[in-house]
Amino acid sequence: MATSAKGTKRDGAAAAEKAIDLDALAPRDEAVVACAADVFLARPIAEVKMTDVAEAAGVGVATLYRRFSTKTDLAVLSATLLWRRFNEQIHTLVESDGFLALGGLDRLEALLASYRDAYLAHAEFMRFLDELDHLLLAEGAGAARLAVYGAEVDSFYLIFDDAYLLGRMDGSITREVDFPVFYHALAHALTSVAQKLARGAVIPSDDFAAAGAAAELDVLINMAKCTLSNHV
Repeated sequence: MATSAKGTKRDGAAAAEKAIDLDALAPRDEAVVACAADVFLARPIAEVKMTDVAEAAGVGVATLYRRFSTKTDLAVLSATLLWRRFNEQIHTLVESDGFLALGGLDRLEALLASYRDAYLAHAEFMRFLDELDHLLLAEGAGAARLAVYGAEVDSFYLIFDDAYLLGRMDGSITREVDFPVFYHALAHALTSVAQKLARGAVIPSDDFAAAGAAAELDVLINMAKCTLSNHV
C-alpha cells in the first residue's frame, strides 16, 4: 500500500518518540549494553565510538548499529542499567529492620546519606550522567524517548515520600512542604554537587580536600533536615 509523504513524516515522528527501553531488549543485547556501560564509565561519551563498544562487546559494528541505531540510544540504555545497579544498593538499606524502625525524618536522613556515600564512591558514574545530560539537551531528546530512563532515576521517589508522610504523622517532621518540589530540588542539588566533585577543582575556592569531599553534600542534607524539622 502506498504511503503519503505526510503519513511517512508522521510515522517517522512516532518512531523517534518511542521509549528507549532496557527491559525490551533481548538477553544478548542486554550483555552488549553492559559492555557499553563499562566503556562509557571509563571514557568521556564524546570520545567513545561505536567501534569501541563493538570491540568491547565482541560484535560487529554493523550489528551494533542495527540493534541500537545511535550512540545516544546506547548511552541512555547504559545509564538506565547503571541507575538500576545503583538503586539496587539502596534496596539493602530500605529493606533492613533498622531502617524500618526509624521515624520519618531519620529515614529521610538515612536515605540521603546512602545516596551521598554512593555518589562519592562512584565518581565516574556522576561524570557520565553529567555528560549524558548535556548530550540529551544538545540533541533535544523528547520526554517520551526518555520515559523508561526517567522512571529508573525516580524509582525511589515513593520511598522518600513515604518517609515524609511518616514524619508528618510521628511528629519528627514539623514543617509541611510541597514534597515533590522539595524532593526534586534536593535531588538536583545533591546530584549537581556530586558531579562538580567528580569534575574536579577549577578555581582556587574549589578546595574539596580542605573539608573532605562529603562536606558540601552534608551541608545540603543538614539544610533539608532543618527545613523539615523547622529548626533554623
